[in-house]
Amino acid sequence: MTKTSDIIPIFLICDDNYAPYMATMIASVCLNTKYFIEFHVVGKGISDKNKALIEEMKKTFPNFNIDYKVIDISKDFDISYLSLARMTSSTFIRMLLPDLFPEIDRALIMDVDMIALQDIASLWNESLEGHIWAAALDKPVEAAYYTFKKNMDVTVECKYANCGVMILDCQRWRDEKISQKCLDIEKVYRDKLNCADQDVINKVFLGDFKELNSRYNSLLGNEDNIANRHFCYLRKPWFSKYNVEGELIKNFDDWWKYAKMTPFYDDLKAKYEENNAHGAENAVRTLKKYGTMQLFSELRNNVRKNRKTNG
Repeated sequence: MTKTSDIIPIFLICDDNYAPYMATMIASVCLNTKYFIEFHVVGKGISDKNKALIEEMKKTFPNFNIDYKVIDISKDFDISYLSLARMTSSTFIRMLLPDLFPEIDRALIMDVDMIALQDIASLWNESLEGHIWAAALDKPVEAAYYTFKKNMDVTVECKYANCGVMILDCQRWRDEKISQKCLDIEKVYRDKLNCADQDVINKVFLGDFKELNSRYNSLLGNEDNIANRHFCYLRKPWFSKYNVEGELIKNFDDWWKYAKMTPFYDDLKAKYEENNAHGAENAVRTLKKYGTMQLFSELRNNVRKNRKTNG
C-alpha cells in the first residue's frame, strides 16, 4: 500500500544556528522530489530574518511550505540538562514528537546536516512491516555504536540505529506510551548518553525496528545509489573539504551545489574561506581541536552536574 499522497510531511529539528544548513537540505529535497513537501520545523526557534530568507526560496522551489513550532525541552519537560556539548536539548524532541503532534499518524523525521540526492518519496513509501519505526543502522566505525552498548547495559548483538532518518507510526508510538518510556530511560542513563535521544530510543526498543537500507541515511558516502547523504559528526562540508581523519568528504561538491541555491550561500562561502584561509591541513587541525574541546566540555559538564546532584 503506497503512503505517498500529493503532500509529504517532513519534520526537522533545528535551532537558529543551523538554519543555513537546514535551508541547504530543503533545497536538495525540493529539487529532487516531484511531490509537494510540508516541512515542520521544531526547536527553540528560528529568527524572523532566517525565516524570511527561507521564505524567499519558494521563488525557486514552489513545491514546499514550512511552519515552525517553538519547544524548549529543558523547560517543557523534566530534562534538566544535556551533558553533550555538541548537541542542544532540542535533540530530545525526536523521541517525543508523536505526542507533540497528536494529529499526525505517520512521520518522516530527518536531520538537517544532510542532503537528498533522490526523490524523497521512495523513503516515504517504505513499509514499516509491522514495526513502530524504521531507521538505518549506525556504522560500527562510529564511536556511538560501541559506547551505546557499553554504557547502556545492552548486549553486543543488539542492533543500533542511527536516528538521523526515521519513519514513525505515530499512533502506535502514542498507544504504547513510548515517549514516557523514553523520558524514564533518559533519567536513568542521563550521564552515560553519548548520542542523547538516539541512545535513549535504541535502549527502549533494543533492536526492534524496521532496518532501512543504508542508502537512505548514508553516513560515510560509501553506498551505491545514495538517496540521502548524512554529514554526521565531524564531517561538515561547510567547514572543510576534509573530515577529522584528513580524508576527502564524499559528496562535498553536492552539498555546495545545493547551498548555492539558498540565500545563505554568500555567508556560508565566506565562513568556509575563513576556516580554510591557512590551508586545508590547518582546517583539519582546527576540526580535531574542536572535537577534543567538545569531549572535555562534556566531561566537565558531567563532573559539575554530579557534584551538584551529590551535594
